Amino acid sequence: MRLSVTVPLLTLGSVALFAVGLTASVAAPSAAGAVCSHAQPSASSIQSQRLAQPTSASDPRPLGETLGEGISIAVRSLEPLDATGRPTSGLPYGLSQGVIGVVGSASTGYKVVVDSSALDSRRYEAAMARNVPAADKQMVGIERSCRSAREIAEAWNSVGARSWSGDASRTTFAADLDPVSEDIVVEYDRATTSASSLEGLRGLSGVQLVEGSLARTSRLNDTPKGGHWGGARITSALKNCTAGFSVVRRSNGQRGSVTAGHCGGVGTLWKSGSNYYGTTSVRMNYPDYDQALLTGSAYGPKIWTDGPGDSANTRTVKGGGDPGVGTVVCQSGSFSTSLCGITVRSTSAKYCDTDGCTTYVIRATRGGQIAIIGGDSGGPVYTRSGSTGATVRGITFAGAGCASSRCTTLYAERYASISGHLGVTALTG
Repeated sequence: MRLSVTVPLLTLGSVALFAVGLTASVAAPSAAGAVCSHAQPSASSIQSQRLAQPTSASDPRPLGETLGEGISIAVRSLEPLDATGRPTSGLPYGLSQGVIGVVGSASTGYKVVVDSSALDSRRYEAAMARNVPAADKQMVGIERSCRSAREIAEAWNSVGARSWSGDASRTTFAADLDPVSEDIVVEYDRATTSASSLEGLRGLSGVQLVEGSLARTSRLNDTPKGGHWGGARITSALKNCTAGFSVVRRSNGQRGSVTAGHCGGVGTLWKSGSNYYGTTSVRMNYPDYDQALLTGSAYGPKIWTDGPGDSANTRTVKGGGDPGVGTVVCQSGSFSTSLCGITVRSTSAKYCDTDGCTTYVIRATRGGQIAIIGGDSGGPVYTRSGSTGATVRGITFAGAGCASSRCTTLYAERYASISGHLGVTALTG
């Protein structure tokens, strides 16, 4: 049974947690197979206005974006992470600590769905206090889950094991934990999924299936004068891809650029038009990490952002960092050019095909509109900073909901994963 009540403060156990100013649904644990649904937060007009305003005089980002990123940082701080920011548990962020996920957006506010029996509420409250602006805690609610974190983890691991049929490894699919339904949503590629594989998927508990079309997506003459820029179209003997953003190697200060790992292995030579762009010098642990480092030319701190989504033709990179759930980002692919209004739905998603699985990646959508096009792979995902700056958030590598290589869901490697795995930091200017 679910009760909808408006409360000034919701408590789990004996410790108070943030749940101020929003309608919170308090759900008892559901019976096996019961349907669970957590409604999106509904902000008042005053709250909506505040979410769109700058966070503070010293932080010009919209409050909604700051809250989303602060919640994500708080949830990640609850568990051990590796050098690339991935949970050592192998589960979606926070699940090992009782956090099912985050529901909401930068325009509505957020609520965190939790398994109260598995959550260390004191640690959670402390983490939120450190990362969420105290004056705006009322924009963050909390809601009890229907299912246990353990039950959801079992479903996640069942999908990831790829043992539901004898030919499961041939199925291309993407998987993510949906905090609204508490299901593991698996979008499978109809062209690579056999009848036996589909039957096996349907037999998994706690899994919701979506049929679709998925693919790793595979600026036309970027000059090295002043340094190559991210977002440029790069071509090899076999593929068209997109450069991500320029970087500096922490080990030796060498400059380079990044792109998607599936675009080519070590030794792949890249050109942008007639100009030499670089050679793939580092690609490790593909496909778990779909990212690669290009070196051998000159590189500058800008990305191409011309296109229908952005008012600036180029932007100067000011920094890098992972986005939060609900963060609205842009992506600059050499085929789609700049597209904005793309909302991050998760940073725990996984994408699997015959090469294997790429994990803990960004899943983002654009309200059913095209978010990525074939050939955009490797391009930068970014948020705008002022009229000419950008914060890089990651690089694209795949899409789902595709028709003729035009896809409505975008998958991207996170900035922290790229930085930690390749040993680089974004080149800024």
